[in-house]
Amino acid sequence: MSEDTVVDNDSTTDDTVDNNTRTDANNNNNDLEATINKVVEDRLAQMKANMNRMAKERDEALKKAAELEKAQKEAKMKQLEEEGKLKELAEMKNAELEAKLRVYEEENVKLKRDQVLTSKLATLEFKNERSRDMAYRDIVDQLIQDDSGRWAHKSGMSIEDFVESYSKDENNSFLFRAKSNSGAGMSNPAGASDTSQPKKIGDMSTQEVLALAAKGKLGNFKY
Repeated sequence: MSEDTVVDNDSTTDDTVDNNTRTDANNNNNDLEATINKVVEDRLAQMKANMNRMAKERDEALKKAAELEKAQKEAKMKQLEEEGKLKELAEMKNAELEAKLRVYEEENVKLKRDQVLTSKLATLEFKNERSRDMAYRDIVDQLIQDDSGRWAHKSGMSIEDFVESYSKDENNSFLFRAKSNSGAGMSNPAGASDTSQPKKIGDMSTQEVLALAAKGKLGNFKY
């Protein structure tokens, strides 16, 4: 009876140790995941802030250039009117109206392009709105308009087909919700040639961090 009691106590102790080990492992995984998510979010926020700053500077420069051009045209028109050159004045005004019409037409075409792209992106599962914005800007920069006015990827693919291909590209996987992955071994991430001397996260490029985070392979890297 005494021997049976000892065996039961040992078994209970082993079960407790196993449970504690699993709990510690789960806690470590949760801490690692939280750290990875914070690194990714910080990098994405920094990228977005830089792009917003550059866009603001570009818009301000364009605005100043447009204001200067408008002032010069108005001064020229006033001069033509004062000199009685009504024909030249009419031609200048007509050219200005045609230029405005072309701008409106281009904006209308771009709106149609954006509708197609936005509609297709809505079918994909992005991690967050920042990821969706990054994908949108990346794809728009690769679209061109052919002679018939149709928007497509510069390779000739339709917007819909290119977006589908874009979403399946491993290099863009960090933008989308990660799919569950079981039984994956710890293999070297792309660009890491020596695992005995791994890089620190602070020494990695943004693309390296995002790609590793999306694959769940930052566990062996120092912070």
